Amino acid sequence: MALGFCQCYGDLLFILLGASVGVLFAAHDVAIRGSGSSREDVHIVTFQTLVSGYPIVLLFSIVLWGFKPISPQSIVYYIVSGVANFSLGRSSLYVAIRSIGASGASILLTMSIVIGILLGALVGEEITPSQLAGSVLIFISSVIVAWGGGFRRDPKGVISGLVASSGLALAIFFSRLGNTAGGDPFAGVLIAYSVGLASELLLSGGRIDPRGLAYRGDRAVAVAGILASLGQTARYYALTHLGASIVTPLQNIRPVVATILTRALSRRTMEKPGSRGYIAAVIAFAGVIMLSL
Repeated sequence: MALGFCQCYGDLLFILLGASVGVLFAAHDVAIRGSGSSREDVHIVTFQTLVSGYPIVLLFSIVLWGFKPISPQSIVYYIVSGVANFSLGRSSLYVAIRSIGASGASILLTMSIVIGILLGALVGEEITPSQLAGSVLIFISSVIVAWGGGFRRDPKGVISGLVASSGLALAIFFSRLGNTAGGDPFAGVLIAYSVGLASELLLSGGRIDPRGLAYRGDRAVAVAGILASLGQTARYYALTHLGASIVTPLQNIRPVVATILTRALSRRTMEKPGSRGYIAAVIAFAGVIMLSL
């Protein structure tokens, strides 16, 4: 009986950890929206978030991976994952957050799950009816975001959100390939972060001010980077104990939390999602649940 209680308690802790992933990434989105980084090059902002989050990723990699040998093939997959995740995904996400807000951008980002399923189908994975239904719901939520006026004002925002979704889907896809090719998830995170730092430094043209994180607006960017790295490590740690079918819907409370936070902090974010934002967020979350069945 005591053993059963301990197991149940342990599962609850990991379920809470999985849910914290969505909360941490939602807080990251809102921190970026509320920061003073709107006039900065997105690659510089991405670099700053990676710098601030890197010590956390390094610490968890040392503890949970311990630099055990991994295959050369997995390293190649993790390198591609890092470029897709940060140079394509995160930098495009920041363009979307600036244009259509943290709520709209986080809702569009759920399209990454749909794109991931399509990528899986290309390598022979079956698409189930519930996945198809969930994909339709997520697509509807994305249309609501675009139809609400953001697309007409600035199509770049919606397009950037979809590009960010593609980048994230590709990153997860190649990370999975790395894990199955003799890699380690925490090795993958560290390699991806390292590659992201190098590629963002190149894409920024070397215009990185090392004193930048000391400024008030950039301190919010640093906080966003720390939140993202905590979310990243929490996701992988939860996945080591719970299946993806449980972690995926838990972590994708992100659009719901982001919508609530942007409304609560509207003076800082200058964003009021209204009923349209809440409806789109709930539909997206329902779609994620369907995808996980």
